[in-house]
Amino acid sequence: MPPEPVRPHALPQGRTARRPQHLFQRGRPAPTGTHKLEILGIGRPVVGIVIPSGFSFNLDGSAVYLTMASLFLAQAMGIDLSWQQQLIMVGVMMLTSKGTAGIAGGAFIVLASTVTAVGHIPLAALSLIVGIDRILNEGRVFINVLGNAVATIVIGKWENDFDAEQARKVLHSRTTTPPQAGVETAKAGADT
Repeated sequence: MPPEPVRPHALPQGRTARRPQHLFQRGRPAPTGTHKLEILGIGRPVVGIVIPSGFSFNLDGSAVYLTMASLFLAQAMGIDLSWQQQLIMVGVMMLTSKGTAGIAGGAFIVLASTVTAVGHIPLAALSLIVGIDRILNEGRVFINVLGNAVATIVIGKWENDFDAEQARKVLHSRTTTPPQAGVETAKAGADT
């Protein structure tokens, strides 16, 4: 069965907007996000490598969520964690956040399993945040997308595959179309 197409979310007055999840879907980047980064002036090879690998290994939003949620749960339960326990929790959460790629709601499952494995916080404490996990997912996705876009720019600059002049033109233009339509075809021809 083919996947259901991405549908924009309706806003008042008939306008539509896309949520950040749709710029880059988990595990496989949507053409919209990669195309925007190429228009910004980053070479296609860099975008093609950094974005897919970033959504497997560079999950900043999930790591921040897991750490903050575990510390919140400890405070809410009245558990006083030492600095060593907090650092262990942060380290474990940073490592386990890599397992959330490609799984809808995976961060909550990882949080539950990690809290159980570390043992500082009772599993029943998760009932305090289960109701707002869906809302927090929006923030996780935004931070993941932003972190991967910044990582793509940094790697593009590092590999000398970033056109700073093109980026200035795109960022200072008031239109949504790229200022130079020939830039993309010129870069595509240079790749062959």
